[in-house]
Amino acid sequence: MMETLVTFLLTGSLIQGVLCGFNISLPKRLEALNGSCVFIPCTFDIDQQYEKDLTDSAKRMWFKDGGSTAVFDSSSPKTGLLKGEIFGTATQKNCTTRFDNVDQNHNGSYYFRIETNGELKHSYTEPTYSQVQIGVLGSPPKPTLSVFKDQQKVRKEVEVIEGSSVSLRCSTKIFCPSRPPSLTWSSSLIESITGQQYQSQTELISDLNFTVSHRHHRVTITCTATHQQQKQNTTQESRLLSVQYAPKNTSLSAFPSGSLMRGNPVTLSCSSDANPAVNYTWYTETGSQFELLQTGYNHSYIVTNPTHGARYGCKAQNQHGHCNATIQLDVQFAPNISSSCSRSSVTKCVCEAHGNPCPTLEWRLSRHELSNSAETSISEETLGSTGVKSVLTIHQSLTDTDVLQCFSTNKHGSVRASQQFQAVPPPQDTRFHPPSLLLGAAVGASLMMIAFILMLCYERRRKEKPSETRDDDTSGFILTQTAVSLDNDSEFVYDNKGMLSPTAPSAHESLHYSSIDFTNADPPSGEIRGLASLTSEYAAVRHCPAENNTSTSETEPKKPDTTAKITDTSSPASEDVIYENTGHRYRQKEALVSADDAEKQD
Repeated sequence: MMETLVTFLLTGSLIQGVLCGFNISLPKRLEALNGSCVFIPCTFDIDQQYEKDLTDSAKRMWFKDGGSTAVFDSSSPKTGLLKGEIFGTATQKNCTTRFDNVDQNHNGSYYFRIETNGELKHSYTEPTYSQVQIGVLGSPPKPTLSVFKDQQKVRKEVEVIEGSSVSLRCSTKIFCPSRPPSLTWSSSLIESITGQQYQSQTELISDLNFTVSHRHHRVTITCTATHQQQKQNTTQESRLLSVQYAPKNTSLSAFPSGSLMRGNPVTLSCSSDANPAVNYTWYTETGSQFELLQTGYNHSYIVTNPTHGARYGCKAQNQHGHCNATIQLDVQFAPNISSSCSRSSVTKCVCEAHGNPCPTLEWRLSRHELSNSAETSISEETLGSTGVKSVLTIHQSLTDTDVLQCFSTNKHGSVRASQQFQAVPPPQDTRFHPPSLLLGAAVGASLMMIAFILMLCYERRRKEKPSETRDDDTSGFILTQTAVSLDNDSEFVYDNKGMLSPTAPSAHESLHYSSIDFTNADPPSGEIRGLASLTSEYAAVRHCPAENNTSTSETEPKKPDTTAKITDTSSPASEDVIYENTGHRYRQKEALVSADDAEKQD
């Protein structure tokens, strides 16, 4: 590269020499690093008349302004104040020079001089010609770092959207072409990045191209230039990237953390990685139920009465998207219990308890703990993370004094449910049973027939008024009753008599009919008045049987009196007691007949 640069300068000087006399081309100012080298691109020209004196043995010298001694001589490049190298030849009119190991004392203005063994001796000094000003820097300057977004240079803060392409260009000045600097890239991310480098005549350039993501937000990208001086010297230039992106890595935390008791408040905090800032929406989910709690920029929310099993969530959202996070709280509480029993051939009871931590269940019958045995069987199953269910089957009979209890316990408390049993008859089979229906119909028909027959008998007996014999009473009790009836007409009273004899209870007695005639008294009101104010009087009549076991009872009316009386008195034990049922019926006056005649008529 150095040879190309020298050839370019030499060609320019030859063209310029054809057109002009003495002339020189070099930069007005150069910067050098302390301890490094400085490269002075230079070409000169001479007047045409001195061309014959110019040979390659001519001296090409550099003088510091104000000094009479050359600081560099091409004839002895390693012995002057400035040591280095001059490029090309005198006949090529090349004055390009490199000064090595420059320091702060070498600051100043320098001019070029050409000397030959002939008449050509000329200094290119101001104001006629240009001189070069060399400035020695103690340390290298920072590299230049530019950012391009969508091929447009970004002059202000670097703010890009996630997913877009970004290019960064870093450049640094080449002070000494023989010892050029190096450029490296780095970032605050733990990753290595490499740019594409290329070099111009005076500048080293490195380009870095990548697609930004949310990981590049607030990431510093640095370009480092390393210069070879007496020792390595580095400089850096950085850019901070600002990337806009949708919320990511949303998380939810609770304070106090861990488990908490029911009824105690808890503070939820939501955090999300997003740019720009997000809006928070708080909600709760219980099964399929969704409830909105709060919306705004507040990243925390206080739950005054948390529910176990409910999921609390936050939704972080900005103009680029949203992201959700949920948390399920561990709300602990003492057990709550419910139980029920059913009885058939066996007693079956179910006990269910819920608590956190999950409680235990225990059965007790009259204060005695139950377990699986020939008389009792227990099965148990869990209901989620906080519930337990136990089924107890008792094959023995229970009394009304037995008390069955179900106990549930966890570390926060215990609770029990009791069952008091009563004597309950076994349930009846209420299903339709055809044989039972037929049997019931037959029994019903039989009962109706019997009731009908009894009604007929009752009606007949009511009409006939039979007298019944009391076989179960042999105490000799005599019922005395006096019946008085006033009647002017004749009246027939039919008496049905049964005799109970203590001496011969099984002897058959015939029925005797007696007629009583009530005369000389017409009933004023058509009524029969008796002591019981009834139309039927009951009386006991003493009857003394004859030897031939026949008797005739006849009562004759007494003409002087208007009343007829029947008087029942006590009889000796040897006599029979006759219970009579006397019925009265008003009829027309007829002739009085005897009992025997009446029997014959019947």
